[in-house]
Formats: sequence, structure tokens, C-alpha cells
Amino acid sequence: MSEVHKYSAGLGTRTRRPLALENNTAVASKQTATTVTPVAAAALNDNLNDATAAENGYATGNARFLHLQIENDDTDDTLELYAYNYAFGAWAKYYLPHGTKVQADTNLEATTTNDVYVEAKWTTINGKFMVVIPIHGIDRIGFVHDGSLNDMVVRAAVSTF
Repeated sequence: MSEVHKYSAGLGTRTRRPLALENNTAVASKQTATTVTPVAAAALNDNLNDATAAENGYATGNARFLHLQIENDDTDDTLELYAYNYAFGAWAKYYLPHGTKVQADTNLEATTTNDVYVEAKWTTINGKFMVVIPIHGIDRIGFVHDGSLNDMVVRAAVSTF
């Protein structure tokens, strides 16, 4: 007689329904936090052969989501995401779908595709926050600063679900 496998849902598994958060026990060992290095936009290398840290961006392993934590002290630092696909062979600013944007001067809904996408860009960050960003198969992600990094710390990770 063959054994029947019973699937069980729990944290760390894929599921389509919400799971209760029940495990609040101490963690015996955890991964050490890592940071990424923001660079100037002009420093991103299309050939991906730069020896300087972060100028080739960071490989995503064909992940679906970028988990981004930014920490800063309310200075006017800016962080922006750039995307690279091997098929295109070049870096470009990354834009996020943001729904329908209302035009301020006419109070009408936007009518072009450009109007429903916004730059993946953060300015004047005070404190620490985290966002999850869809990157849907982008091959490499670049973290770009505006020329001055005072106390900004950027941490990043990727996931497929």
C-alpha cells in the first residue's frame, strides 16, 4: 500500500490562505544583517565588469520581490533603484506601478501609461522603514544615491514569494 502525503500549512511554507502568527519564541540563531552599497548613477556599468563594489549592481537570481530597508537621519539623501536585464544589456531607472495618478491641475485621471508609474525613489528619510517591491525577473538591481550619503544605511534581500 502506498503512503499518502498530507500537506500541512505553517510558516515557511507556501499557502494561499492567511496563517495565524503564533510563533513568538526566541530565535536561537539568525542571519547577520548585510548592507548594500549605493553608487552614483553614472557609475553603474553596462558591461558588468567593473571591479569597484556595487558598480555592477547586485544579482537578484530571478527573484520576484526585493525587500528593502532604509535607515537615515532625516538628511536630504536620496536613494533610487535602477534595473538591469541581461536581454537589454543596459541600466535604466526602475518604475513601480502605482495605480491611477490624478493630475493636480485638472483633477482628472491620468490618460497615459507614463502617468500610472512612479520612480522607485526615496528622499529625506527619517528613521528606519521597510518596503517590499515587485521586481519580477529583473536580473540585477542597482542602488543609486544623489551624490551625498551622510548616514544612510541600505539593506536588501530578495524572495520568490
